[in-house]
Amino acid sequence: MKIFKKNPKFIALFLCFLGSLSVFAQASEELSDVYKRIDMAIAAKSSEAISKVLADNRYSPNYQMIENYTLKKTRQLIIMDNLELARQTSLAVIDNNLENFDAVELYSYIDKAILNQQAANQAAENRRRLEEERIAARNARSKQQLENRGNYQVVSTASGRAVYVNEQKSSFSSKIWTIKLILADFAYQKVSKPDYTNLKYGLGVGANVFYPTERFIAGVDIFADAHIVTLSSDGALKKQQEGTNTSNEDEVQEFFFSGRFVPEFAFSDFSKYLFLRAGVSANMLASNERERTGSMKSFVSPVLGLALDNIHFSDVQMRMFYDYDIGHLAYSELTSAMEFGGSILLPMAVNDKTKFGIELGFQNLLLLKKEGEMENRSKITFAIGVGNVTK
Repeated sequence: MKIFKKNPKFIALFLCFLGSLSVFAQASEELSDVYKRIDMAIAAKSSEAISKVLADNRYSPNYQMIENYTLKKTRQLIIMDNLELARQTSLAVIDNNLENFDAVELYSYIDKAILNQQAANQAAENRRRLEEERIAARNARSKQQLENRGNYQVVSTASGRAVYVNEQKSSFSSKIWTIKLILADFAYQKVSKPDYTNLKYGLGVGANVFYPTERFIAGVDIFADAHIVTLSSDGALKKQQEGTNTSNEDEVQEFFFSGRFVPEFAFSDFSKYLFLRAGVSANMLASNERERTGSMKSFVSPVLGLALDNIHFSDVQMRMFYDYDIGHLAYSELTSAMEFGGSILLPMAVNDKTKFGIELGFQNLLLLKKEGEMENRSKITFAIGVGNVTK
């Protein structure tokens, strides 16, 4: 007490010291509250909240410390790779104090980093998109090639890789063949002048062979039959036989023999079923009195035509063809000649390598003669067929 009474200046200094401590404590508490508000704004990713905190303390004697703290948190955001929020935070500092060059420099750095990152991301996105487009284009080309070149199946190699194999190439033979024995061949003949018809029975054989490659399919159509049994006849012949002599010795006997050998060719890229045909056909006649029936004499001709061939629906096989007989030009009594037909093979038994079934067929030979006359020979065939399994 004596010291205080003797030294009033000391008392004043002591009181100022206590006041300073109080002010410092109050300032520290205020700064702590401001720092908490900045931390909360950053946690909320709100640049507006940060700007408001800085604006509210713009005239605070501790404003520089608040700015420094904000920039410190901005650098932490950069380290955490949150560049966008870091840019907004540094921009909030600049908005409240344009003379803070540290904030300006930091903002410039962050902006360049963001631009570089965006450029890198865009480049990566472009590479990803180009790779997806490349893969899509490659898959589209592969799919188109598979569709154009036939049915494929996936086969695993010894190394474990999966590859596509054409089902035709994966068959037991590189060739596709069908052989048939015709057990019943009914031919119906119609001649317009004289008015004559007959029905005959015969036997025959046939075969179709195809050799497929990647770009084309080559094949051949082979057929031969003979009709030696007349089941019935009618028309002008019958009227003539009603005369004075109707004995069996005067009955007209006619035998039909026909055959064809026609190669076929198809482009796989265009259609593996549509074939061009070019070959030769023969329709032979053995008759003791052709003038009485009006039947066309033996007729051999090169042919040109089209075919829908080698068509498979599961194990069912179908074919159709049309041939134009060019050789009619060499026969004075003909103006045109053509042949068309088709068949269907219905399997009865199928194993891993062959199929056995019944083939039903139809053929028609049309001969157009001069003066509007015509001769038509229609055939219905019943055959036993056997062919290889191609898939």
